[in-house]
Amino acid sequence: MAEDYITVTISDQDFKIKCSELEVDLLNRSAAYLDIKMSELKKTSPTLPKDKIAIMAALNIISDYLKKEDELREYETISKEIELIQNSLNFEETK
Repeated sequence: MAEDYITVTISDQDFKIKCSELEVDLLNRSAAYLDIKMSELKKTSPTLPKDKIAIMAALNIISDYLKKEDELREYETISKEIELIQNSLNFEETK
């Protein structure tokens, strides 16, 4: 798998990052998302240093990710319960 260097800009700073060709789009989207989140924080807290903005953005992004992960787990549980009910109903119909 070929690897290449790409440059992403986050909070007006360029970063040259090595990644596989298959991950270029994801890396660009991730960098753009982080840039947006850091810009939002900078607008609400303009005196906050860049390193603290980066940490706060990372914590917010991870918090959102973990919430979505919990929701997904809940949907999977509900889906399994629905499947059990459907199987039970199908069993009753075949009697």
